[in-house]
Amino acid sequence: MAFTHRYIARIVLEAETGLFVGSGEASLLKDALVQKDIHGLPMIQGTSLFGVLRHSFLDNVTFDTFDEHKEFLINLWGGQLLGEEKKAFESYYKAKYNKKNAPDGFGSRLKISSAYMLINENAVVEGLTANIPQNILDKYTNLPSRQHVRINDRGVAEKNGLFDNEIVYKGTRFIFELELKGTKDDNKHWEAILANLASPLFRTGQGTRNGYGKLNIHSLEQRVYDLEQENDFKDYLDFNPSFNFNNKGFEERKNSDKKTSLTAYKLILKPDSFFIFSEGFGDDKADNKPVTEEIAIYENGTINFEEKTLIPASSIKGALSHRTAFHYNKLTEKWADQLLSPNNKQLIDFTVKCYTGSANDAVFELFGGGAGDEKREDGQRGKVILNDFYYSDTEVENDKIFNHVAIDRFTGGALDGALFSEKVSTLAEETVFEFTVYLDYDKEDTIQKAFEETLKDVCKGLLPLGGMTTKGHGIFTGKVLKNNEPIKLDK
Repeated sequence: MAFTHRYIARIVLEAETGLFVGSGEASLLKDALVQKDIHGLPMIQGTSLFGVLRHSFLDNVTFDTFDEHKEFLINLWGGQLLGEEKKAFESYYKAKYNKKNAPDGFGSRLKISSAYMLINENAVVEGLTANIPQNILDKYTNLPSRQHVRINDRGVAEKNGLFDNEIVYKGTRFIFELELKGTKDDNKHWEAILANLASPLFRTGQGTRNGYGKLNIHSLEQRVYDLEQENDFKDYLDFNPSFNFNNKGFEERKNSDKKTSLTAYKLILKPDSFFIFSEGFGDDKADNKPVTEEIAIYENGTINFEEKTLIPASSIKGALSHRTAFHYNKLTEKWADQLLSPNNKQLIDFTVKCYTGSANDAVFELFGGGAGDEKREDGQRGKVILNDFYYSDTEVENDKIFNHVAIDRFTGGALDGALFSEKVSTLAEETVFEFTVYLDYDKEDTIQKAFEETLKDVCKGLLPLGGMTTKGHGIFTGKVLKNNEPIKLDK
């Protein structure tokens, strides 16, 4: 087959959330560092982008039997066939092409470059030497870090559960290039590849189920070269690979939202009083304060930074996970008294018998778990997807301070050195806490019902979010919509 066409697109992606494409390295101050280029600026390797796009096409596809669609997928994305898959392909290939020997595999017809950071609206840094503005270099060579701690079903931190990682600022832009080698008939496949970039599932890096890695298409320019046409052939030979060069004939493609099979739950909430998603340390006014993070804003030929209040998706996800386990145990009638040994009335084999954490079928199915966790042979990623949330000073006020003192139970007086203060947040007038949870699970069963009951609890104020929930903070009330249809809240 003669590949007479070249499909090329240059795409600028903007980080809708924080981004963490790990380098596998650590430092004295941070447990995990992001991947950076030779200039110390963050980048996304082409292998990461290729893997995400390839997975979206080959997910849920098995190759124990073959048809034209599966042959095309292997031919497009490349891959080697082994074992039973190879035998199935050989039988298919012989029947279709009347040839005895089938190829062992295919090379990919799609090329994806690495994505490099834009230092202004139009330019990337190229070459070994570059003139990078000092304020941008300082910000991106010393990226902020996110603190994480694993909380167990008792509501306390697990041993060795504290860790942190670098994070690339929300709003940072990257540019990369796609090229497909094919024929005129590959236009529909090219459209499908570009459409996948607009899917809620298009995320890259680590922590994509914990609020990281959501990328939006800021701009997309493309051109199709028909190499049988003299002008197109000449333009293709003259194509300049520099991201700072505008090749002629490229046209901007308008973004269109891709229809998705994901179930979308939209929560619209208002806090009853105060809430806090804590940073873990304070400032000159309080010993503990809400977590804030800077975001990148491209304007006037440079990158500016604005500090915003952050509500981490991982904090919300943890609360949803624990409450989902509770409702699933309730619906399947797994009661606490079943943990009592008939002999000594002591709790036995707590994690497995109580079905907490990834031992719980609903938690493992929706929130994932590692291979070997809680007697699971195979691991899987989570199916609950949500983003980090950022609020400006006009939307969230962080100026209310509560003073606390520990009381000596014997004397009734204050303990020496036990005075501390905490700064909390509240939403400004007419501002609501609105977020969407995507669920990659389409079975109307007990697991989904347990998850929906959990979302109802949030909206009824029965599941507080954030920290200091035992002191009355973090109670939200509101409504939840499933695919834009309201879910009735039980009284």
